[in-house]
Amino acid sequence: MKLGQHGSDSERGEWLKVVKDLVDGWYDQFQPLMSSDSIPMRPERLCHELSVALPPDSILVSDTGHAGIWTGTMVDFHSPRQEYIRCAGSLGWGIPAAVGAKCAAADRPVVCFTGDGGVWYHIAELNTAARNGINVITVVNNNASLNQEQALNERNYGGRTERSDRLWMLGDTDFAAMAESMGCLGITVKHPGEFLSALGQAFDANWPALIDVKTDIEGIAPRAWD
Repeated sequence: MKLGQHGSDSERGEWLKVVKDLVDGWYDQFQPLMSSDSIPMRPERLCHELSVALPPDSILVSDTGHAGIWTGTMVDFHSPRQEYIRCAGSLGWGIPAAVGAKCAAADRPVVCFTGDGGVWYHIAELNTAARNGINVITVVNNNASLNQEQALNERNYGGRTERSDRLWMLGDTDFAAMAESMGCLGITVKHPGEFLSALGQAFDANWPALIDVKTDIEGIAPRAWD
């Protein structure tokens, strides 16, 4: 069966059902993690909360790497006016890209989704945003690691070793305090139930803001298709 513009209504209906069943099955598989109250917060729960809270005219700018996989698989949009910009290049692109998106669409909410690994590349752009009143919100999936690279490094070292850990584990950094020192609003989230309030506070501030979400280092983004 081929799906094309000349297919019959019944064929299109069959394909739509196949796609819906696949999507529903995928969500059923991850629903427990998307609603998990565990601490540190599961990234799946973070993405779900972000999906619920994004304004209908918002722009979501995702960093590359693990951040791009999380947003591409776990963040849903509920309005045709919402837009998604995902980096296809170097890690760290997210923050400056979100600042640029906000400059281009000053009347729309702009949220950057990145990880702690990505923040380190261009964190100075938070000061650019604060000095110029560019009211972008940065959400940091902060698991104190580059955990997407864990398996790769352990394969290279023939298993988990102290040396392999040093290649992907990072220090537990207070990015909210760093953002505050640059003139932004900084908020730390340690419990799943705190995120929606933190995001609302960031939107209400009408000022550049960073939300440092402490997440589970064991959270590895799933592939959308096996």
